[in-house]
Order: sequence, then C-alpha cells, then structure tokens
Amino acid sequence: MPTRNLSFGDSSIEIITHSDETSDLVNMLFKGVPEKGINPPHARLEISQDRDEEYRLTRDEKQIYKGDSLSALANSLMDTSIYNLADKCSSGLLFHAACLSWKGKGIILPAQSGHGKTTLSAWLLSNGFDYLTDELVYLPLESRQAMCFGRPLNVKYGAREIIDDLLGENKDDESIVAGPIAMLVPPRLVRADNKTVEPEVDMVFFPHYRADAEFSLEKLSAAQTGMALMSCLVNARNLAGDGFPATVSLARKIPSYQLTYPDFEGVLGTITGLLDEK
Repeated sequence: MPTRNLSFGDSSIEIITHSDETSDLVNMLFKGVPEKGINPPHARLEISQDRDEEYRLTRDEKQIYKGDSLSALANSLMDTSIYNLADKCSSGLLFHAACLSWKGKGIILPAQSGHGKTTLSAWLLSNGFDYLTDELVYLPLESRQAMCFGRPLNVKYGAREIIDDLLGENKDDESIVAGPIAMLVPPRLVRADNKTVEPEVDMVFFPHYRADAEFSLEKLSAAQTGMALMSCLVNARNLAGDGFPATVSLARKIPSYQLTYPDFEGVLGTITGLLDEK
C-alpha cells in the first residue's frame, strides 16, 4: 500500500492509499510538504474505495468522509491533514497565514478566512513573488525562519473572476480541483517559475479586502502586532503561556502593517517598496 508521510514543524502524519488515482491526488495536493520529520507520525489517514466505488477517508479507522466525489475527498483530506498536523505542534509558532518571498525576503499575511489573503497571494505571485502557502506558517521559537505548508492556492469561488484572469489559458487545467466551496489551484498555473524557499520573515502585512474602503497602510506597534498575531495563532494551547510571550517577542523583531484595499492598485508598489528599503 502506497504511504505518504507529511511532516510540518515537529508534527508528522501518514496517508495510506489503495489506488493510483488517490495516490496521485495525495502527491499533487502535498507536493510541497516534506516527508521526513523529527518525530514519527502520530496519526494515520487512509483512503480506500468500497464496492460501489465510493471513496472513504478514515483517521485511525474513524470515518471522516464517504462519497463519490474526488474533489470533495480532496478538500476533506486537506482539512483533516492540516488539523492533525497543527494539533500536536509545540516547538514553534504556527500561524494561519499566507507566506511569500520577494528577492529572498519573506512576508507573512496573517488573516482569518474571508479577508482576501489567498486572492492577494495569487496576485502577488503573478507579479513576481514566490508563493509558499496560503494556510500555515511555522516559525521555530525565537526564530524568523519560515517553514510553510506548501499546498495549492485555496481559492473561494467569489474570487473566481480574478483568478481566471490570472490563470489565462490555464483556467481549465485538469490539475485544478474544484470543491464545493473553493478550488485548489497549483501555483505553477499562475506563474510557471514559482520557487519553493524557506525565507526569514522580514515583514508582516495584515490584509483586509474591503470593496467600500480606500487604500490605506497603517504601521502597527509591537503591542498591536502581538495582539493581531495571537488571533491567528492556531497552536496556542500547546505553548507556554498560550504562546503569548513568544508571539510578543516575535512582534518586537518584525515591522508590521495593516493593509486595507478595495483593489490591487498601489498594493504591489507599496509592499515591494518597503521590502526594497529594508
């Protein structure tokens, strides 16, 4: 049985498949996620098919998904994998955030779902940034070195028109996985020469798309940064002091900004200008 390990931070899980189709799906979804980790897998996910050709996803023999949709399976597998990797992570800060690199300088975009971080990431990717993740960023304690959960762009259908424009003739590529509420888009379809790197984080931008707002950029204090980062810290319960001391320490080292925008005009020049000055 083909087995694919996923390792992220100090956490690892394994995924077992029983067909070439589901094995190929796992390899496509988690192409950017390392296999070897510092700890053995603490959870086992298994994908099988029954006599009716329905897919079945289990975690340690507990059923997570059953149905005939490969795309729904993909979304369930992605969500389950992310949850289980985050659940045991305890040696660093794990943020719900996007991460990109510009000329070797890293930025993270921490935000709750719906604030536009994936669409912004795709647009920055199309303009020369290297896309690393739109979901999880891991920073070892007292370090700015980013490890990113390298999954495809998880694009909500509300942003379909923007993404289709960025994809151009690749918008109907067969490697795009269309789920019930979002589609998973390999970053190479937006820009073929996207590189996977592990940069140090030089800046933090808290993105907030608002159609009714004017473009604005607000420099945040260390205290404001710390509080905003805490709202995106997904493994707080595993860390000393719920992660607050380590998050505040990080906030004192990295300049951060609140970025509010109704469209992308001015965004690229603002972000690259700040990075080029650093």
